[in-house]
Amino acid sequence: MQEKTLKILEFDKIIGLLVERAMTAPGRERCSTLLPAKELTKIQAAQEETDDMVHLLLEKSDLPLSGISDIRPAVRRAESDAVLSTVELMKIGAFLRSVQRIKGTLPEDYGSGDNPDSRLVYERILLLSPLAGLESRIDECIAGEEEIRDRATVELYNIRRRIRRAQDDVRKELDRIMRSRPSALQDIVVTLRGDRYVVPVKAEHRNQIPGLVHDTSASGSTVFVEPMAVVELNNKIKVLMSEEAKEIEQILLELSTKVANQSDTLITNATVLTDLDFAQAKAKLALSMKAMPPLLNDHGRIVLKAARHPLISPAEVVPIDFELGTTFKTLVITGPNTGGKTVTLKTCGLLTLMAMAGLQIPAQDKSEVSTFNHVLADIGDEQSIEQSLSTFSSHLRQIIEITAIAEPGSLVLLDELGAGTDPSEGAALAISILEDLRSKGALTVATTHYKELKGYALNTPEVENACCEFDTDTLRPTYRLMIGVPGVSNAFAISQRLGLDPSIIARAQDLISDEGAQFEELVASIEKSHQEAKRMREEIEALRAEAKTAREELAAEEIKLEDKRQQILDQAKIEAAELYIQAEQDVEQLLAELKQKINQDAGHHIISEARGQIRQAQEKIAGQRQKDRLIRHAGQPLSADDIQPGQVYDAPALGLSGTVEGYPDNKGNVVLRSGQMQVTVPVTALTWPEKKSEPKKQRKPAAGSKENAGRITADRRYRMGTELMLLGKLVEDALLELDNYLDDATLAGLNTVRIVHGKGTGALRSAVGDFLAHDKRVSGFRLGGQGEGGDGVTIAELNL
Repeated sequence: MQEKTLKILEFDKIIGLLVERAMTAPGRERCSTLLPAKELTKIQAAQEETDDMVHLLLEKSDLPLSGISDIRPAVRRAESDAVLSTVELMKIGAFLRSVQRIKGTLPEDYGSGDNPDSRLVYERILLLSPLAGLESRIDECIAGEEEIRDRATVELYNIRRRIRRAQDDVRKELDRIMRSRPSALQDIVVTLRGDRYVVPVKAEHRNQIPGLVHDTSASGSTVFVEPMAVVELNNKIKVLMSEEAKEIEQILLELSTKVANQSDTLITNATVLTDLDFAQAKAKLALSMKAMPPLLNDHGRIVLKAARHPLISPAEVVPIDFELGTTFKTLVITGPNTGGKTVTLKTCGLLTLMAMAGLQIPAQDKSEVSTFNHVLADIGDEQSIEQSLSTFSSHLRQIIEITAIAEPGSLVLLDELGAGTDPSEGAALAISILEDLRSKGALTVATTHYKELKGYALNTPEVENACCEFDTDTLRPTYRLMIGVPGVSNAFAISQRLGLDPSIIARAQDLISDEGAQFEELVASIEKSHQEAKRMREEIEALRAEAKTAREELAAEEIKLEDKRQQILDQAKIEAAELYIQAEQDVEQLLAELKQKINQDAGHHIISEARGQIRQAQEKIAGQRQKDRLIRHAGQPLSADDIQPGQVYDAPALGLSGTVEGYPDNKGNVVLRSGQMQVTVPVTALTWPEKKSEPKKQRKPAAGSKENAGRITADRRYRMGTELMLLGKLVEDALLELDNYLDDATLAGLNTVRIVHGKGTGALRSAVGDFLAHDKRVSGFRLGGQGEGGDGVTIAELNL
């Protein structure tokens, strides 16, 4: 891309906004060098990076990138065997702590396969290596910009302890001297001169304290003397401090070597953090502009929906709909000055450059932008007094350069084409330039005032007119772009509104040729019709949107009401079932009390009948529940938890319905019986049965009729087993279960039943025998014979 074009279209200002949003020095450097790319795949990857970070910022928060230094120079110095300073090592330690913080932003289960939330940002963070060992060692050694911790090494700790001890000895000796010669001292204080401890002595008493003079005051009245008594101690401190410096040098060398050994990882970390900062800056810029990712192509197709120039205040900018490379490749924009033609030109060019640079664009979703090999622009006044160039000449020089470069895959933006010279010659030259660019396969957008170019656009294939809308009532431009409509100057209307003498305006209108006047009137009529049609379309769209919203709200309300109704019904059925269970318990208690008060024969008969009626009511409630469930879920697939043995289900793939026998096996299959046919099918192949039309109701038999009794007996006999299993039960529980079983067996009309009590100690067998011996429902009983279970089974004959 030409640097001049980037500046004309103000791409550099977009880069400035991007740099402001970066949080690290390397990130700002990366942002400042961003340029549009040409390869579609590269641009798509950059857009995906931006969009991924936008979603992360919307869902989570900013990455903790602030305060990160550029460690790359220090790492390269370490690679060249240089010894790093404490400041450089501190920055590397802080850098590694930042790496650890950013690594901590990964979801705990990310990368385990259980988290489907795959993100480019997270994949990049996975590349970071915190190097905890190096960071910990730096922290152990470096306390500040010019300070090494005592515990960095054992040797340093010992040296510094000896230094402190020697310094204490010096102070003690100096304190003794000051106490013994106070009159000779200028002040009772110990100070340092050149790392050696001295005392301030009055010049006239210099001989009272023998020692080495290290300094004098400005007035000469004080000399700083190192008493002979502490010279050797100061020498000792000097030696120890030299040893300390050597040990510190060894510590710094050790840390520098560790940094050099991890240089590749550190540089990789720095690169990853720079990439993250760069991506986050792009995402922040997109969010601040309320931008969206464009659809990309390399076919020269640009379709911008509600596009906004990013450098115009959001409160002032007017969104435009713009297209190029769809049904036409050249767009001629006409209309009055300050109407928005140049802004439209710059919006098209700047948004194209932003998209090619991997930045999202301030336009509606699904806007399209093409990649281009060249974006060439001639916008603004390039007049140069120094070069003796007029406005026309400066524009022409730029156009000469553009026409030399233009080729297929070029986007050309020309402002005020042909202006600055004789109108007739300028118009002819403008048409010729557009023809040349069209023949070379370039996509071109040009603004002009010449009516000749309007006619050229109307009569030339792949060339289209457009204008910036102007409100003649308010004498203000609306800045909306209307494609397919040529613009008019509105000079007469504006002049009349502003108060120009009507006679002057009338004379001017007479001077225009009839053909020209008719053309302008036709264009004005087209523009007015276009505006009216657009207004009607907007009203229709608004009504459609309102109707759609109303329908959706109504549907949602219906669903809500239906859910509420179903909840009320379900709750009522639950409460009814609970009441029924409580009533059943009360009835059982009353039956037990009644059984004790009346004779056994009558008691058994009444209790059996009562229990039979209770079971009928239970079956009716259960049947109603199942019926409701079938109605709600008819035709829907089943899960293993839905299967109930004995229930009817549909198998659509087989075209039959049948009864399920048993629960699903470990493979999820069940046995379905339909008439005489029995098949094994997977649960997933079954559905709830479709609601069948209700059969014609038959006359319901009276409750006490023989027909009803026969039906109940047959039904009970069908469902009643002829064997009672009492193995392992306590005597009291077993006899209660036996009593209930005999009721059911009697009602079912069974002649013979088999009671399995086992052999064991014989206590349960004896209790069963005693119970049967005194029960009027039993006509006789015996122990099981060979092949019947022997003494572990009792066979009972019942009275019918």
